[in-house]
Amino acid sequence: MKLIFGSEKWLSQDTRLIKRLYRAESGEYPPGSFVFALQYLWFHENKWLEVARIDNYVHETKRTGVHIHKFGNSFTEFKNMSFMEAEEYIIFVGEKIKQKVLLGDYDGKN
Repeated sequence: MKLIFGSEKWLSQDTRLIKRLYRAESGEYPPGSFVFALQYLWFHENKWLEVARIDNYVHETKRTGVHIHKFGNSFTEFKNMSFMEAEEYIIFVGEKIKQKVLLGDYDGKN
């Protein structure tokens, strides 16, 4: 895959958003298709945690499509959204999880 776009944006003093967009050239993806990932990272207790990740990589279950991985949760939610729509959604999900962790109210299911 060839990197088309990559960025790292600080959302706050302890929170970053990393975005990557690739063009597939061969392999698991049809040539010319776009593959992406967005990661919401939080620096907590002296380490960076991946609180949420949205990507359209082939999932380990071999299912394709945009899906969301959430901190502490083995369930993966598939959702129909574009690379552009994913940024707003991952920030919403990441902030929600971060607040619940800080409040001691996060069970890995929300």
